[in-house]
Amino acid sequence: MGGFIDDDLASVGAWGFEPADIVAPALFLHGGRDRVVPAAHGEWLARRCPSAELWLRPDDGHISILNQSAAAMGWLREKADRG
Repeated sequence: MGGFIDDDLASVGAWGFEPADIVAPALFLHGGRDRVVPAAHGEWLARRCPSAELWLRPDDGHISILNQSAAAMGWLREKADRG
């Protein structure tokens, strides 16, 4: 239950860091049909995090985006092989 409260608080308060300060490669996955967190939030966050790559999947929702986990792991392996 605490995670839900933390998520709600994070949407209205300071995070304690700036996304622009993130230097490690970051992959943001977001479903275009997400009814919990609007896709615009993923786009906003990706624009503010210069190291980020955004995968916006228009047909996925909040949970179905997890179907992209194998592809995301491939992305992570590729980044690890380069670094």
